[in-house]
Amino acid sequence: MRVGEIMNSPVVFTQKTIKVSSLKDMLSRKGITAVPVIEDDGTIAGIVSSSDIISGHDENKSVMEVMSDFVHIVVPQNRVKDAAKMMVKHGVHHLVVMEDAKVVGMLSSMDIIKVYAELD
Repeated sequence: MRVGEIMNSPVVFTQKTIKVSSLKDMLSRKGITAVPVIEDDGTIAGIVSSSDIISGHDENKSVMEVMSDFVHIVVPQNRVKDAAKMMVKHGVHHLVVMEDAKVVGMLSSMDIIKVYAELD
């Protein structure tokens, strides 16, 4: 099975200047736990997850102050098994899926668990 078969798309993005309080609301409304942070020119600046914003951060801080600027990336053609190994190796729960230098999806550890839970 390939990442492109189970990734979440279209992707919800945020910008570095957004306040943590607004991001919390957006994550809650969308029912998601992480989003890529995008620069004004469309390039990826980082990733921010619900765990980044619930660890006692002031809600008036900007996303830039709490985001992770190192992003783990996979492509749609990667095997899900390899993506899972990457998550374990790096201790992350979200991978950004990119193709042709564009963000095309997000893959979470929960997406992988759902796939394996449905296997007989």
